[in-house]
Amino acid sequence: MVTFFISFITDKTEKLCIFTQINSANIFYIMLKILLLSILLTSSSLTQILQAQNRNKSLPDKPVPIPELQAWEENMKSFGLKHTKERTISILDDPRGESYVWYYDGPRVFYQIADYTGDDNWRTTAEKVLKIYRDYIFALERPVPGWRVFPHGLYTHYQVTGDEKSREAVLHLREKSAFASAGGGPHEKLSRETAYCINAYLTAEAIGQPRHPKLEQAVDYALGHIEQWFVHNTSENWAPFMFGLTCEALISYYNQVKQDPRILPAIKLGIDECWKRAWIDEKQAFFYRANNPAGASPTLNQLIAPAYAWVYLLTGDTTYRERGDKIFAGGVRFSYLDGGKQFSQNYRWSFDYVKWRTEAENIRIGKQN
Repeated sequence: MVTFFISFITDKTEKLCIFTQINSANIFYIMLKILLLSILLTSSSLTQILQAQNRNKSLPDKPVPIPELQAWEENMKSFGLKHTKERTISILDDPRGESYVWYYDGPRVFYQIADYTGDDNWRTTAEKVLKIYRDYIFALERPVPGWRVFPHGLYTHYQVTGDEKSREAVLHLREKSAFASAGGGPHEKLSRETAYCINAYLTAEAIGQPRHPKLEQAVDYALGHIEQWFVHNTSENWAPFMFGLTCEALISYYNQVKQDPRILPAIKLGIDECWKRAWIDEKQAFFYRANNPAGASPTLNQLIAPAYAWVYLLTGDTTYRERGDKIFAGGVRFSYLDGGKQFSQNYRWSFDYVKWRTEAENIRIGKQN
């Protein structure tokens, strides 16, 4: 390379001398100095660029913050306080009963708020709502409807207080709620009932009951529902939030019982297809049901977002962090929280979004460092 440049300079020097009549030696040395200076400057610039790149690589990455987390926390307390003052109702007699905070497991919601905030006053509300629901279970002269099966709050109450009535209520849901003896059903129209059967079986097992003989059947049914929605496309009116409830139950089974190798791919397929088919970006929400693809329902976002955080946690794929954050933030910004039911829908499972999303980011930063 050096020989080439010297030959190049010599050739140009001779040609320049012909036209300028300047001493060739002087020109040669001038051009050689210019060449060497250029090499030094180029080398210095490259060194600076490489040093800057190395510095950037050595700097620890920072966790990406969860958008609207502070607003989620503030809404939890301000709207939660509103629902502690809600009048006590008899859900047996009130035709509007499912609009109140007990629905979607209000006791579970308030226990989680107590744990998250460290404020035990929320436990008082949890117990008040729980007693309404528990009394309903025992007073009902028929099986508890399959969409009203909420064992988590009862389980927590038993764990915290040792109240045998709450333990009995969990067992009642395991054995005597609608569809409990069948494990739900194979058709996707029974997806919620099937998911709630799984929840009841798992909570009963957590307080010492033997594994329900229909648990594995219920898991198979739930996986089949995902296939009906997203593989066979046999449901013309599927609902993203129903898929979210299925995800919650399957993830609980995966985390508590067995890491069934079918579950992660099924949920990943589902959240990919749900995003592709149902997400309405300008409204920051999924549609409510497929028969009304323009009808966004941000109030239900938090029943779906945790599945994205869970897949991000298990795969490390930041696509699911980005999508999950959009879902979570849209739910915080646009959910209707004045209704008790809607409040419980928002805070039933979203604590796990915050937990799994945070864990996944910590793992990502740890790998880089």
